[in-house]
Amino acid sequence: MFPKQRLLPKWRVPLIGVELPEITLPEFPKAPRLDERRIEILRHAIADDLGDLVPVIGDLVSDTSYAEMRKKMTPEEYERFVEENKVLPSSLATLKVFME
Repeated sequence: MFPKQRLLPKWRVPLIGVELPEITLPEFPKAPRLDERRIEILRHAIADDLGDLVPVIGDLVSDTSYAEMRKKMTPEEYERFVEENKVLPSSLATLKVFME
């Protein structure tokens, strides 16, 4: 884990008597280990996200990419991916699954 990064120290504004809290960045987790299978799944997830930007052909690209992802993922990974994909784009949901 990376240490917290301090952006601004605690700061007091004397004229109005306000004390602002210290501002820090949160700790970032380690990057996931990506083997060939995971890289291929991540490529399909990115294609799925990009396919949503193009009207008709994008739907076809997105559907085929999603089907390939389902074939390559284990059942446990796919279940977690479906839950995360409800709120995150496919590529971020895939990375989150691989980080756990």
